[in-house]
Amino acid sequence: MRRNKRIGSVEEETFTEKDTKTASRKRRLGKDERAVSPVIGIILMIAITVVIAAVVAAFAYGLIGGVTTSPRAALVVEDAVVGNNRITLLHHGGETITTAFRDGASGTTHGWDALEVRINGRTFALDKTVGTSISLNGSTPITSGSTPEQWETKWGTTKFAPGDELELKLTNTLKSGDTIAVVYTPSGDILQRVKVP
Repeated sequence: MRRNKRIGSVEEETFTEKDTKTASRKRRLGKDERAVSPVIGIILMIAITVVIAAVVAAFAYGLIGGVTTSPRAALVVEDAVVGNNRITLLHHGGETITTAFRDGASGTTHGWDALEVRINGRTFALDKTVGTSISLNGSTPITSGSTPEQWETKWGTTKFAPGDELELKLTNTLKSGDTIAVVYTPSGDILQRVKVP
């Protein structure tokens, strides 16, 4: 509330404490807009963080970017000992490798598809330099094509599933230090690697 006091010809207004605070607050709100900028900055930083997290999660879960993941399969290489020329690859469990072989291939390529067995870095083939025979659960493929590495499978399946056994007969006997690797070719991941002791 205002109180008017007349001193001579000049009128003086006196303000109460409440009036002073109200006027001061009105002046500050009208002139001080600095608080808006930090709030907008924080909102933008949170939005950018959420977008980055969403993109990273999408890549991690394979939703974008065509990330190829290898199957989770428990593969065991048996009989990988010095002096042996026959090894067996067992699928003990986990996911089925659905396109492991090219069943009924035309003979213009080898029978491997998404799965390859490599002996000392060389892909197993029926070329007499790496291998001489291969069988899946006791069934051998029919070789055809212009060269022995162009073998085709007549196994009736392209899958390597839990319980399956893949037997490979090598041209040479294994030596100490030889490596056997089972590779999932779409991603290049090694599913199993064994070094002959």
